[in-house]
Amino acid sequence: MKDIVVTIDKERLNKNVDIIRQKMIEGTKLCAVVKCDAYGHGFKAVCDEIVDKIDYFAVTNNREAVLIKKRYPNTNVLVLGAFSTYYLLPAISLGVEFGIDNIQDLEMLADYCKLVHKHAKIHIKVNTGMNRLGLDKKSELTQFYAELKKYDNISLVGIFSHLGSGDEYCKRNYDQILLFQQFCDLSPVSITRHLCNSSFYAEKPCYDMVRVGIALYGYHFPEVRPILNINARIVAIKSIKKGEYIGYGNKHRARKDMKTATVMIGYGEGLPRIWAKRGYMLVHGIPCPICANICMDMTIIDVSNVDVKVNDYATVLGQNGGLEITATEIAEATKTIEYEILTNFKKAH
Repeated sequence: MKDIVVTIDKERLNKNVDIIRQKMIEGTKLCAVVKCDAYGHGFKAVCDEIVDKIDYFAVTNNREAVLIKKRYPNTNVLVLGAFSTYYLLPAISLGVEFGIDNIQDLEMLADYCKLVHKHAKIHIKVNTGMNRLGLDKKSELTQFYAELKKYDNISLVGIFSHLGSGDEYCKRNYDQILLFQQFCDLSPVSITRHLCNSSFYAEKPCYDMVRVGIALYGYHFPEVRPILNINARIVAIKSIKKGEYIGYGNKHRARKDMKTATVMIGYGEGLPRIWAKRGYMLVHGIPCPICANICMDMTIIDVSNVDVKVNDYATVLGQNGGLEITATEIAEATKTIEYEILTNFKKAH
């Protein structure tokens, strides 16, 4: 038996994509952001399910791009992160597309293309206010276009930027859109323009492509549902007397006679230690509070009110018996964001 079983709800995932598509303006491309192992969900499981429903996959680095492009050779794969020579030759050979934001990287990409006698496609990254990556000025973009003409082994296919706020209606987003439009006005009309994301609803004019990440996985978008399920094996059941210590440290003692279960998952697999203060797991549809400090690879829960045995599974995240634990609930209790909760769980695979 596996200690941790990670699955995705394929029906919900497909429904999420359908919901997103329904809200998009007809003709707009859909780019599924599957970086960081599909936000901790497992890229194979996610991509296998939606590859025929999307136009692009987007990732952070060349290594991720190579893994995906090998599996789905006929699908467009774009590297959004900083340009790197790591895994660059196989990425070029497989036809991966690259985000580029400076002339030096453009020249380097052209040189690497010569080594493998291949052609590369690029999307220009422009900075509209995130101040993380991208060309900063319109004059830099004009200079970049002049330099690009020197290379016959590189084709421009896109231009993009990143919105810095998850607040759909904030002034910052609209200021970024105005600046992005100015960059686009200097660019060929034939290339794919993309800026908007899960938090900026796709039903608004969002250029030629929308990059959707967290919405695929069930968050930050109307009507979508979480898809990740994590279940961990119960490996021991203990009868604890009132006053006995439980787990590490001196703070956790039984307030009454109780029954506990030791579950094979801990902070080493992505379960936040601070979740122990308010956290719980679901066993046979019943909430079972965490009753001690979360260990590196084990967690102790109170199963006094549950008929349970060794090798049963406890639900750490997801659905069980009509109840559900979501990344939002854990994030709010641990004062972080869903993205961190989900991507940390990639260590549980």
